[in-house]
Parts: sequence; structure tokens; C-alpha cells
Amino acid sequence: MRSLWAALLGAALRTAAFESCAEARRYYKADDLAEEARRLRAGRANVSRALRFLHVPKNAGTTIQRLLPGTRPRTTVLDGRTCGKCVKVGGPCACSLWHVPPRYLPRPSPYAGHDTFCVARDPVDRVLSQWRMEGARRSACLVMRERLTHRCGAAMSDCHLWPQHEYVWDAAGRRMCAHVLAFDDLSDQFRRLMRAAGRDDVTLPPVTSVRSALHHGAAAPETDLGANVTLMIRCAYKLDECLLRGRDIFEECARLDLTLDGWTRACDRSAGRKRRCRVHCRKRGTASARERLHKIS
Repeated sequence: MRSLWAALLGAALRTAAFESCAEARRYYKADDLAEEARRLRAGRANVSRALRFLHVPKNAGTTIQRLLPGTRPRTTVLDGRTCGKCVKVGGPCACSLWHVPPRYLPRPSPYAGHDTFCVARDPVDRVLSQWRMEGARRSACLVMRERLTHRCGAAMSDCHLWPQHEYVWDAAGRRMCAHVLAFDDLSDQFRRLMRAAGRDDVTLPPVTSVRSALHHGAAAPETDLGANVTLMIRCAYKLDECLLRGRDIFEECARLDLTLDGWTRACDRSAGRKRRCRVHCRKRGTASARERLHKIS
């Protein structure tokens, strides 16, 4: 199983440039997102050019790509050759072109001249979706502790857990994704955006398959992870929380130990809690979170 947790370390390192959530929001002009969401709900989204989908991995991207197969970039030219998986964004490892944030792509960007749209998701839900996809054979916390030093860094697993805000803005604070849709309200927002683009014929299908339910359904309750591990995940993606969800957790995160030792201690505590839960759950005749997950698979 590839590591899904090395991404958390890389994401945490990139948040160090800002001392506060307010500073980050001013830099990226994140308040604009709320106004754009209101215009979308009111049917006033401005789509003046051809749409191009900016795929943020683990955010229903594959489903959208199947509906709009011509709206994602497939190849680019790098060092004189055409390729689809050659852009290295984390050490020695490359990711599929459509998984790479625009800020790392060679010019001319395949997104230039288009109205781009993407999907933003709760970081914990996104991490658990990746964990489920990889088999859920171990606790998410244990996978992180064991794989934190993955050679690919945040690019492991084809950039599946690269920080989401890096798809929305470039390093200079310029918007790369013109229309940011919320995963929690994706069906309605996607329908409204397609209508604004003159594509009333395109709607998201309902989640009916086990695979889609596991990957794209709601995450397990935070108590299944434990409050401390949940907060540690959010802090690893605190800029996503700040910029895309409007949650300022910078002060809470400053009190946490997000080093490898810190994760080791958190995982040990989490494992002890889950062992106690399994005993009590059996006594009460209730299913654990892991048992509930595998009952539908």
C-alpha cells in the first residue's frame, strides 16, 4: 500500500509561510469565494469561455471527467517530448498531468484561455476516502506514522492528497480555479454551473455503487478517528481549512506536535482507545467503525 500520509507532512511545511489565517485569506483574497458561491446559487455565475475541469484528486473528479471527457488536459510538452505523467512536483516522483496543480505545470498552461472549475472537500473526508481506496487494512494513523518519510513526499499516490488550495491559487495568489464547487453541495452547484455554461444536459449521477459510496460518501464520524487525530489531520491541511472552509485553527495547531514523534504518540493512544472500543462494542452488540465500513464492501 502506498503511503497516504507523507502528504500531510509536506502540506504542513507549506503552511509555515503565514502566521495567521487572516493573513493567508488577505493574501489569496479568499473572501471572494463566498460571494461567488452566492452568485452561483442565484443563477448568476459568469461562464464566458469554454469550461475546463481542474481535477483535485479524491473530490469526485473521476465522476466529473466521465461526464465531461473533453474538459481535462491529458498531455503536455516537457523537455521537447509529449507526455501525460512527467511533471515532478514532489522530489523524484511525477503525477498524472490532470492531478498536478496548475502552478507546477510548464507553460503554456493547458488551462489557459478557459473558465476552470474544481471541487473542494473537507480535508478529513478526503483523507479517509483515500484510506478506504487503499483498502483500510490498517488505521489511518498507523499508515501515517509508518510512511511519513515517503520518498515522493506529497506527490505519492499520484498526488491524491496534495493540498487543495494549491489547485485554486498559484504561489503569487492568483486564482487558477475560477469556479470552486463545494463537495457537500456538489450535485446542486454542479447543475447550476452547467446551466450557466449552457449544458443543461449534464447532471451528476446519484451514488449507487459500493465503490462510489466508499470513496465519495461522507466520512466516518470524527469520533471514529478520535478528536486529537482528527485535529492533527486538519492542522496538516490548515490552509485548506482556512482558505476553502473559513475555519481558523492556527492557534489550536500551534499547540500540537505534528512531528513524527507526535504522530507516533497519537497513534499509540488512538490504537489503545480503539481496542477498548472493540471490547465494549462487542459487549453492547454494536459494530465498530471498521466493521461498519466493511459491511458495505
